[in-house]
Amino acid sequence: MIKTIILASLILSSTLYSKEVQTVFSYSTPPYVFKDGSGIVMTIVKEALANKSHTVKPVFVNIGRSFEMFKHGYVDATSIIKKNSGLKAYYSEYFMQYHNAAFTLKSKQYEIKKMSDLKNYYFIAFQGAKKYLSKKFAEVAVDSGSKYSEVADQRQQVYKLLHGRTDVVVMDRHIFRFYKNGLIAQGKVDKGIETELFELFQPTKYRTAFKDKTIRDDFDEGIKALKNSGRYDEIYNDYSTKYFEVKK
Repeated sequence: MIKTIILASLILSSTLYSKEVQTVFSYSTPPYVFKDGSGIVMTIVKEALANKSHTVKPVFVNIGRSFEMFKHGYVDATSIIKKNSGLKAYYSEYFMQYHNAAFTLKSKQYEIKKMSDLKNYYFIAFQGAKKYLSKKFAEVAVDSGSKYSEVADQRQQVYKLLHGRTDVVVMDRHIFRFYKNGLIAQGKVDKGIETELFELFQPTKYRTAFKDKTIRDDFDEGIKALKNSGRYDEIYNDYSTKYFEVKK
């Protein structure tokens, strides 16, 4: 009887503390985030918090606005943030990474061997790239003046490159592949178009920032459980299979 009461109390305590966590996600980063609530990051964050019965209420904004929304207390958490962001928050352990690269049209035969070579071209990066990528990249971007620009909608980066409206785009390789394959599948670019990738960046590690320390701890525990069970790798593999092939 006593054991039953204790168990019931633990369950009730867990239920009472479970919370809907209003979390910011970048709106233009498939296959990591889709507005229907799916995506690699969306799924990982949801399942990690569900480990302790928390639910997620997603808020979709551009990268720049996400920082301000968290800073001013409009949301409970923000995904995809670096620990050196300057935000006063409880940061999770590193749980995912973007691996950015410079992409060009192969037919152009550009030579980009080092970061400073970007100054020779017109190049477009994702919003906030000067802040999220390396210090060297930020210096090159500033020195490039009008040759450098940033966009919130990363689909536009890929579209402009494939249509010859810019020389180089800087973005995560999975996001680039997703949009390129999508544009081919939609008939908006030629299927035979070839691109070249230049390795200029180390993977950028990201965390999730929380207002509540207990929920941060629950999230970290949930991530650990996902990795130990093999579910973490399964999520990545599921989206790779589903989205990284051109649909005919």
